[in-house]
Amino acid sequence: MTNHFKIIFLLFFTLTSCEKKPANNYANLIVGDWIFVKENPKNENTFYSDFGYTFNSNGICESKPGYFQTIESTAKEERKTTFFGTITKYKIVGDSLYILNPISKKWDTSKIVGINLKRLKLKLDAKVVLEFSKLNYEVNSEENFDKIIISKSPCFGSCPINNIEINKNGDVYFYGARYNSKNGYFKSKIQASVFNAIEKNLKKVNFLNLKDKYAANWTDDQEVSVTFVKDNKILKSVTDYGRQSPKSFRINIEPLTYLYQKIKLEEDKTTKGFQYLNLRFEKSNKTINLTSSEIFFLSNLLRKAVTTTKSFKAEFVTKYDSDYNVSSIETDGRFFKIFAKNKSSVTYDLGFNFIEKNELKKRQKVKKL
Repeated sequence: MTNHFKIIFLLFFTLTSCEKKPANNYANLIVGDWIFVKENPKNENTFYSDFGYTFNSNGICESKPGYFQTIESTAKEERKTTFFGTITKYKIVGDSLYILNPISKKWDTSKIVGINLKRLKLKLDAKVVLEFSKLNYEVNSEENFDKIIISKSPCFGSCPINNIEINKNGDVYFYGARYNSKNGYFKSKIQASVFNAIEKNLKKVNFLNLKDKYAANWTDDQEVSVTFVKDNKILKSVTDYGRQSPKSFRINIEPLTYLYQKIKLEEDKTTKGFQYLNLRFEKSNKTINLTSSEIFFLSNLLRKAVTTTKSFKAEFVTKYDSDYNVSSIETDGRFFKIFAKNKSSVTYDLGFNFIEKNELKKRQKVKKL
């Protein structure tokens, strides 16, 4: 190469190097957990704000609470919602983020207009920018549970009404009352890795530090109650009426209420009357009430308890007036004697005192008339 051509080549290389834009660091910065903060401009009537993303370095993204498709009710069918899960794929091309929608099978696209270690801004169209905050957390190694129970109440509408218990040993118990793709009592199994992921996600939100109760100042909404259990002791119960608990907590709980759609269910045809009752403990003019998730927890313990002929001194006597074949329940906290409407009875032994173990007498209050 002559000196003349060398000079031209070096000049061309220098010019093109100067014109080349430095590569962005989006792929590294986006890895982690992000929670939606606000929409600009704000338009509360059109945008649902309970969601977030977890971006992994391998191109896998978790979108919470997940992807749903709802079929409205007809003359023959109730309103039903199909859950497509939370896991999907993502990619970054230039300054754009692509997330694969598992329902449409198409890539949802947004432009990254801002990103750093704390904030992510995504532009959906010419007008709307979504802002996310990065979650920073310290996982407490002592904050462990071996059961989580979630209950969703009725609302003024067609909210899914159900209960689910998920155990570290892989057992899952589900009861769908209305507006679910499956209604009735079912049981199933999950792998240990599934439970471990559930536990890890909820340890990130420091569930032990949550309030016992969150409530909106309106009516006719749904209440979600969650109970964390270890060694059959209630560690924490949280009730949330009208989606008032921390957003990072809500978006992790909602997918679990649809877990039943992602596993193989086996119908439980041996249900007993007490499984449908509002279980509580009454003594004279006082009562100990349980949250809906605690009721489901106790009913599952009773369903698996052994029957016995042992006698015991009943401290609590609760009477029921319902369509189910239970007239009353007598208990000392360990033994539960359940009377049918024809006066026959069966006694169940939990093997431990449920009231004492969970210090439920601290909740005892005068019954409301």
